[in-house]
Amino acid sequence: MAHPVLWRGKTFFYPIGNTSAVCLTQDLCPTEKADVLLLGCGDPRHIIYTVYTNSTGLQASRKLDFTCCDLEGAVIARNVILFTLLADEGAAERAPQIWNIFFHFFLDKASHDLLISQCRKLVELSSDLDSWNNGPYGYFLRMCTGDTLAELRRLWQLHVKTTACSPSEAKAFESAYAADVKASRAKFGSVLTASRAAGPLSMYAFEMAGDHYNIYWDTGICSAVPKRPSEVSRPNPTLAFSMVGDKFGVHYGTDPLCCFHLAEALAPAVGSTRHPDQCTLKDIVDVCKKQFSRWCASVSKVLGSQNPSSPSPLIIRCFVGDALSFCQALCYSRTAKSTSTLFPVAPWKIPYIALDPSAYGTSRQSPAPTTFNVIDTSNLFDHVGVLNLIAVTSPILQRTLSATLYTEGLASGSPEDTLAEHLCGDIATMGLLLGLIPACFVSQFTNRSNMHEHIMRLSDNATQNHERLAWKLIGGAEKLTDLDCPIDIAAEQLAGVFFNIYLNMFSHENVRRRLAMVKQSLSGIVHYHRRSFVEILSVVKRRVITDWDSTMNMLHDKIQNDRILITGMNFYQELCCQLHLLGVFDVDWLSLPKVQEVHRVERPFVFRNWKVLPKTLCVVLVVPRDRLQPLLPDLDEAGTPVLQCDLRGTATQNAFSAISTVFGSITTSGQGDGKTAVIKEDTTGRYGTSPLVVWFWVPTIVLVNERCLSVVLSVLSTPATCAFAMKRGLDLSIFCADLGDEQLVHILRQHPNAGPESPKENNVQIGDRPMKTSGACTFVTLDKECKTPLTFTTRVDIVEPDMKASLTSGATPIVNQVSMHSIAIVLGDKSLQFPFPLPIDAKKSKLRIARKLLYIEIILPLRLILGDTDSDMFPVIPHGGDLALWNMHRVNLDHCIPFSLANKRALGWVNPHVSLMMSDRERRIPSELTTGSTLLDVKRSLHFIFGQASGLAEDKPPLCYALRAKDDEEIFVMFYITNLRLDVGSHSMVADTWVMPSSPTFEKAEAFSKVFTHLGPSNMKTVGMGVEERKAWQHLLVAATERCRTWEHKTNCEYRVQGVIPLTLEPDESAICSCGAGVGTESFVKKYPMLRPLAPHVTRAVISPLFALSYLEKVGSLQDNVASSTASTPAPAAVVRNVCAACGKESGGSASLLICSRCKVVRYCSQGCQREDWKGHKKSCVAPSS
Repeated sequence: MAHPVLWRGKTFFYPIGNTSAVCLTQDLCPTEKADVLLLGCGDPRHIIYTVYTNSTGLQASRKLDFTCCDLEGAVIARNVILFTLLADEGAAERAPQIWNIFFHFFLDKASHDLLISQCRKLVELSSDLDSWNNGPYGYFLRMCTGDTLAELRRLWQLHVKTTACSPSEAKAFESAYAADVKASRAKFGSVLTASRAAGPLSMYAFEMAGDHYNIYWDTGICSAVPKRPSEVSRPNPTLAFSMVGDKFGVHYGTDPLCCFHLAEALAPAVGSTRHPDQCTLKDIVDVCKKQFSRWCASVSKVLGSQNPSSPSPLIIRCFVGDALSFCQALCYSRTAKSTSTLFPVAPWKIPYIALDPSAYGTSRQSPAPTTFNVIDTSNLFDHVGVLNLIAVTSPILQRTLSATLYTEGLASGSPEDTLAEHLCGDIATMGLLLGLIPACFVSQFTNRSNMHEHIMRLSDNATQNHERLAWKLIGGAEKLTDLDCPIDIAAEQLAGVFFNIYLNMFSHENVRRRLAMVKQSLSGIVHYHRRSFVEILSVVKRRVITDWDSTMNMLHDKIQNDRILITGMNFYQELCCQLHLLGVFDVDWLSLPKVQEVHRVERPFVFRNWKVLPKTLCVVLVVPRDRLQPLLPDLDEAGTPVLQCDLRGTATQNAFSAISTVFGSITTSGQGDGKTAVIKEDTTGRYGTSPLVVWFWVPTIVLVNERCLSVVLSVLSTPATCAFAMKRGLDLSIFCADLGDEQLVHILRQHPNAGPESPKENNVQIGDRPMKTSGACTFVTLDKECKTPLTFTTRVDIVEPDMKASLTSGATPIVNQVSMHSIAIVLGDKSLQFPFPLPIDAKKSKLRIARKLLYIEIILPLRLILGDTDSDMFPVIPHGGDLALWNMHRVNLDHCIPFSLANKRALGWVNPHVSLMMSDRERRIPSELTTGSTLLDVKRSLHFIFGQASGLAEDKPPLCYALRAKDDEEIFVMFYITNLRLDVGSHSMVADTWVMPSSPTFEKAEAFSKVFTHLGPSNMKTVGMGVEERKAWQHLLVAATERCRTWEHKTNCEYRVQGVIPLTLEPDESAICSCGAGVGTESFVKKYPMLRPLAPHVTRAVISPLFALSYLEKVGSLQDNVASSTASTPAPAAVVRNVCAACGKESGGSASLLICSRCKVVRYCSQGCQREDWKGHKKSCVAPSS
């Protein structure tokens, strides 16, 4: 398993989501087929909301294929009940009962009868996969494995069984259920998490969120009335059976309101003057029910319009099991072309994942997807670790520009929990190594607001911080020809990077870090073991071109000599073993000849019947139930501690965390190297009577070298296990057996339950793409500490005849910046363009010219300075005949809720919302100064526009906005805002805009002359800007029109014909194509009938705030709301780490860097660097006011 094995102590059931629904296709092209993988999927809110947002416009033709994975079978069982109810006729009439079934703890008779009837039907249809696939729901609802269907059937049978018991049994069940509900609710004060679902209006939802939570848990129903109707008395069977046991075990934080978009109820509807404070809890609940009804109706409509002779446009596939295993199984199935995989269904389970041959077999004409262009990981980020997620999802993420991996963090509100800490390394460095990077990190903004999190942190009980990130293939913003984007790093630096990752992944073994965690009362959740680290190395190995053996030898030496991780060497043997098993590297002492030589000399008793020893062996430990049972209360009290095994000798101790566990009985056959073992799982698990069986891989030489060894099951020491250590001793042992005890310890050549045809363990690798060995690539140079990337170097071979002649004749190549990610090398009148995976600075490039050998080597510093962005920060990229957006999600404007501007007091949330575009650093830059940051300039213009459009800046919003460069009186674009709307899926506000570029055509001039009288100074606001900001707006408007596009690009689209996007950066020509001009302008004419002549010339666009990134710099500090008079320069992305602003060199302390004597902000490593940077720095270098 990619994650350490956790003891399941106190567990919870999560049947209902705890974050608002999002559109899972928002980063895809409008008609692009969506192959979506949901890991830790939870309830189906994202699916039904995605179907709803794709129900109109171009998206209506999109095919949706969802694969849903959850460890909790009861979650999937409930989801299937919902989808099948929606597929049945009359779903709309039964909408209230469907709501009750899905969200209520207690049901009325009609809802209960509908549920039981549906469960009976599902039981009849689910005897096997063939029966299900040929049934009435098989055309759109599929099971990935037979085990999944069997588990769901077991649960549906339990639901039905609750109606077949005697009156006394029924009464006992109802009493126990009610008692469990009462005992499960939160024991602390108000639970306000549902207020998060109100997004930017969450400050108005606090009280109602707390009230609803109390009503929900007191009554068991979603209501504004604190009393449950007498007829609502039946326990909801779908909440009575789960991995928690045959009991109600729903998590105490559950609240159905969390799933929806409460801002729709709080924002004043168009035509209304109601203040959000006047919204009632009944209004909130009613809006949630309406949203659920709309979403469900969309699903029913899609399924009801199905043509029996064609594939369903909506397919939902279900898998019950572990997310990490499932990803590895899908990858293995695709590469091995087999539906039988080598990955267990889940931790504490013995069966391996066997995919349905009818869906995943090679003979299928339309097989189920095994790669995906959307992978949503829910909040597994918190539960399994982001590196584990990337390691298993990266190989199955499609290599397309629009492919996106979504992660969500929800666990901790601590500001110290930065993304870099979770990644165990610098964000840019890890992105280069792993091939995935948050798009917003590169662009330095996001369209998704987290204002609700800033408001939550103002409350006393804020313990969470919600952050949703969209990860893209690195280099996609420039459409690299190879989206796997191979890189070259010197072996010594790569070894240094690996060692830093190693130290960070296992920081819980650092004594100083552990003591700090104890002082801060941190739990010290551990997500990684040595196999996790090796799987990361395996991903990197397939991406880099380097001397791999030299890299690994240097890393090996660093780990052997490490003194930071006090217990690090205890896991050294496991590390070497996993390096071998995953085919990453073999240390010298693990070679087969050395193992055989030791065996020939030593001949330990346990190997008396072995003829040949392999490099690695599987050790199986059987823990008798009577020895484990007394420890269960102490283990449960420790929460979810990590289990591990130790091999302890007289003077040695080696620990192994990559273990497998299951409750069951073991049967062995054969002896010596022919010995095999079969485990029969006890499905009652910890509640049964079977022993606990544990197995793990070890280097053979470890067993041969030591004559007296014990095999120990123990608990990994963390701050959370202190109480357990007080009772069990500092070694945290659970059970110990001698290696020679043949009743309790078995040594095998293969793992238990391995068939005769099972491939060797070292063939089980994560990805199928081969290791890069040659080819054009970017050479990456890191800083001396091997933490952050400094420069890219690439070699350009000159082969074009004219360029060769220019070079040999002595011409000096010119390097021009083409975009943030690309350069052009100019020789004579010819040029070559080269893209790079991250932004670069061509102005600081250095050249090495080999005129005789006809090549040029270019060294380019990276450009990752906060605030230092070019005008092309909104990439729109051709993709498969369509256009892809790299860092701005698509919006269905007609599904975004418009709100009223009539009552300014009801808009008190607008200015704080748009103000979060500015980081605290940006706020301190006085508005009258030149910022030197194109992004900040755009943000300030957007802030002005939203202030005007909302009517908060002046009494009445203007009719028109005219943008022009300050040095040029000519207006380059005009646009008209018809509505401000709520993009509820992103908790943001957007402007429904109609854009008219100032391109000189007779028709446009004639139309404008007819409306000119309506566009006087009082009705038009002019926004002045510099040339670079003007260029940025031309890029932005292209992206803005593309984001909400409901029309198709024509065959003669200017983007296609001219082959460039935007079409121009000149102020007197149109940057956007004409395909959308005049399309869907009915709402424009309705809002502004006096501007009807302009309708054929305007194109709809969506303009939204560009929010600052709270994981990169401080955002939303109340003390910084008022800008000071002190200017601040654009800060390095890690200014707190004391980085030279010129070369990026990192220092351990500020004393070792020179500080600018004028602004007292920017630091340099030398006077040379300061002189080199002065040309750019002097624009924003301002002395602090006294």
